[in-house]
Amino acid sequence: MRRAAAAPAGLEDRVCVAELSGQLVALRAAAVAAALPMARLAHPPNRPPILEGLLSLPDGALPVLRLSRLLGLPDRPPTAASAILRLRGDRPRGLLVDRVRGLSPVRVADLQPVEPGSSFADIAIAGFGVAGEPCLLLDPARLLLREEEARLEAFRTLGDRRLADLGPDGV
Repeated sequence: MRRAAAAPAGLEDRVCVAELSGQLVALRAAAVAAALPMARLAHPPNRPPILEGLLSLPDGALPVLRLSRLLGLPDRPPTAASAILRLRGDRPRGLLVDRVRGLSPVRVADLQPVEPGSSFADIAIAGFGVAGEPCLLLDPARLLLREEEARLEAFRTLGDRRLADLGPDGV
């Protein structure tokens, strides 16, 4: 995905729209580094419930979060259409979604604030329509508490060590 700049108020911004448990969710395109196809994940023991698993990538282990659990939505088993949205930032992480719809323009003036407390840690920051369907705009900076970030970082570091022990050929 190409990096999108933030839009001034009243103009358009681009969002990455995805399906999650029968609902549409979106993240600003600038926050999403890539939409990856569903792949086999490592499932470390004693992982927190929001951590679906670790995805092995050439640059290290990527913690993949169950976004549905953060939003209080029912879990659906991953399918061939499922995807992992790799987020930008200092601490890499991925979000498991049922399907990516793609990039969509949204006018900043069309964003409607959501009621505070309506989602865990106020992850949902606004609502808008996509082709007549309601969609929630999410703020990735609000995904995790500091303690959760530290736990995920520990799991990512463990995954990186395991990958290094396997060597370059994965054996």
